[in-house]
Amino acid sequence: MFPEPLQRLIRAFERFPGIGPRSAERMALHVLRMPREDVAEIALALRDARLNTRRCELCFNVAEESPCRICSDPQRDSSLVLVVEGPREVEKLESAGVHRGLYHVILEGFAPREGAEPDPRALAALRRRVQSGVVAEVVLATAPDREGEGAALLAREALAGLPVRITRLARGVPVGTRLEYLHGEILGEAFRGRRPWSADPGAAE
Repeated sequence: MFPEPLQRLIRAFERFPGIGPRSAERMALHVLRMPREDVAEIALALRDARLNTRRCELCFNVAEESPCRICSDPQRDSSLVLVVEGPREVEKLESAGVHRGLYHVILEGFAPREGAEPDPRALAALRRRVQSGVVAEVVLATAPDREGEGAALLAREALAGLPVRITRLARGVPVGTRLEYLHGEILGEAFRGRRPWSADPGAAE
């Protein structure tokens, strides 16, 4: 039986998504082989990431400050808001350089594959942003799978009755593919080819 400190570390690693008992054991045993200074650096990084990040009060993305640097950037197009599922999608789109507007993150816990549901507070904040009169277009940039389509539908329902153009990324995005895994050129084409979105996939656009 492993010593109690090692067992505690294994149990701690098991709390991470996708990490089972065997993977947790391998990770814990690897920690024992690491230099002490590396372990201390990882422990400090975990602490700082948890204590020194928060959700932006405007877009609900993860950030050091609120409002975040994107929402605070006067060079961004505040009339165009891209609705995404989590921070990884924001990072991917920023790296691709295809969007110069703002973002809005709608999932609680930032993990659609782990059962995270759209955050009612984020949906309410999205409606308030549009009600301000500054936003002219909302692009629903959720993934083309069951979770993403459900999140997009809830976002659209949150905007019901408001005078705003609602569009969807072009159909060139493969069904079932997370945006974070797409090549920048594909993302760019999907963004430029966005079109009015219908809740009925078979409806004419």
